[in-house]
Amino acid sequence: MTHFLIPESDNQEFESLPKHIRREVQRWLLWLYEIEKEKPAGPAIRRIAEKNHLKVQTIYHKWRIYRRYDWRGLVNRAKFPLNPPPASSKTFLRFLHALWLANEKNYKNTHRQLVAIWKGKAPIPGYKDLPTKSPFNNFPDGWTSDNLRYHIITYREIYPEEIPAD
Repeated sequence: MTHFLIPESDNQEFESLPKHIRREVQRWLLWLYEIEKEKPAGPAIRRIAEKNHLKVQTIYHKWRIYRRYDWRGLVNRAKFPLNPPPASSKTFLRFLHALWLANEKNYKNTHRQLVAIWKGKAPIPGYKDLPTKSPFNNFPDGWTSDNLRYHIITYREIYPEEIPAD
């Protein structure tokens, strides 16, 4: 499928992104296209910022990134890391998602609680043995807050039938 403002040669790479990331990139592309076609750009930037409850500085920042890195620069790496962590077991993802819901959908608190559970040496669903501490962090490799956010979002996309109704 061809996407507006995504070069044909990049379609496969773009399609490999999770749906929520593609939607966000497309939204930014449309806004930036609107800015690019209007001279001077300032009024368009202010209009888009006000309409979408964004800071003018955020739009200028995204515009600079887009001009330097094209659409790839618009991918939010907190939501989709450049080198996504390896897939975890469905059991762990289900547990992580439940923990996130118990933490009122707060990613940082979910991360803190998961690390606290691990430090308390409690069993972690989806792991036969407790994972070992990373030499770089005070928690296991792959358990950064960004990676856990990625896992939760991915779980919601892959297993929507398992998501309780809000």
